[in-house]
Amino acid sequence: MPTIPNWSLGDKHLLATVPELAPLIHKYSPCTLRPEPSSRYFEILVRGMVAQQLPPEVVDNIFAHLQKLCGTITPQKLVDATDKDLLTQGLVQQKIDYLRNMAHLTLQGEITPDKFDDMTDAEINQQLMQVKGLGQWTIEMFMLLAMCRTDIIPTADHNFAKAMQVLFNLPTIPKRGQINKATETWRPWRSLAVWYLWQYSGEAKRLDKKKNKKK
Repeated sequence: MPTIPNWSLGDKHLLATVPELAPLIHKYSPCTLRPEPSSRYFEILVRGMVAQQLPPEVVDNIFAHLQKLCGTITPQKLVDATDKDLLTQGLVQQKIDYLRNMAHLTLQGEITPDKFDDMTDAEINQQLMQVKGLGQWTIEMFMLLAMCRTDIIPTADHNFAKAMQVLFNLPTIPKRGQINKATETWRPWRSLAVWYLWQYSGEAKRLDKKKNKKK
């Protein structure tokens, strides 16, 4: 099982270097992110690929059917399943091809989820970028949420970027280069800062929803 980061150390670093985050840290601490077992990494990546460009309820349905078909989702089981089997679960042919590609790369040792815990962020990213249909955002979400790597900045995540715009009074939603430059002082705890901004964004959305219901 991967080690849970010492998020309290991250709190101290962010409080000292990013005063704008102090109200969020005081409100939402402690961080509740916990790493998944490494034995689940491949299955989580499969779900991430299935989820791209689909609403959550559709993803839940497809993934439930996949689990019923395969049991534990492994590279070998995806390779052994027929196109007909996988199409019946709600997958389109393109995603089936992408999933098989990832399964083959894993079986060939080009992708090594069982070794990810001993690899750097850059090494994991380099391996996963080989996979067709596995975008940068999905890879960053995997490393941040499933692995709890402490210094991931998902520059393509709209909720994070929008929250950053509001908190730092930026005229527009920041783009990749601006985000990377602005978050340098957050290192090596950028993942933690992202988590706090997600909490802020989520609460703002809930409040807006309540206001709209009262109208």
